[in-house]
Amino acid sequence: MTDTDRKTIIVTGATSGIGLALIYRLRDAGYFPILTGRNPEKVSAMARETGAPGYHLDVANESHIQNVIAQIKSDHGPVSGLVNNAGIWLEGAFSTHSADDIRAVIETNTLGTMLMTHAVLPDMLSTGRGTVINVVSTGALYTRKMISVYSASKWAIRGFTGCLEVECAPKGVRVMGFYPGKVNSSMYETAGIARDLDVAMTPEQAADMLVVMLKDEGMVWSHVSGRSIRDYV
Repeated sequence: MTDTDRKTIIVTGATSGIGLALIYRLRDAGYFPILTGRNPEKVSAMARETGAPGYHLDVANESHIQNVIAQIKSDHGPVSGLVNNAGIWLEGAFSTHSADDIRAVIETNTLGTMLMTHAVLPDMLSTGRGTVINVVSTGALYTRKMISVYSASKWAIRGFTGCLEVECAPKGVRVMGFYPGKVNSSMYETAGIARDLDVAMTPEQAADMLVVMLKDEGMVWSHVSGRSIRDYV
């Protein structure tokens, strides 16, 4: 398979949860997944475990994004797809959050998604094909207390995704949003939040839906949302 035939898909936040499950699912579906993450040690470990090329990537750092995307293209050829999955959770009363906490969520969840898309989109538009999927959240479909910053970061991406969908589809490039409910991942634990994850969807279930969205290049799947049947309590 030549570089031009290969369907190279970059996945951000791919060292755990949905991102890691997606690396396996993409490989099994015949894609060439690129594993990226903010922690270089985890990237190296998961790259060895999955057999996918791994790159240390901080999506909140614009110059880092540019350098890593350039290296990926040099190493593996054109990028066919991008799954913006990297994200961090923040929960609690808005008045208790520090400015640094607020900034970290917006820089990763919102700016990170935008900057990663900005880095790969020109090549896709020039060739008239390619796919960007933003892993958003059901938190961008409703409002509730205690998640104001996280929700704001995702509502922004909901609007960003919808606008790019209609901007890019006539040019042959698909931009789509996946809105998962509660997922059994380490995101809550990393944020210091306790959750009953027995009722959550698995990362593999989420990854399976992402592969479905990627496969049919003649379809734009807009606002795809889902949650485990056990999560309706």
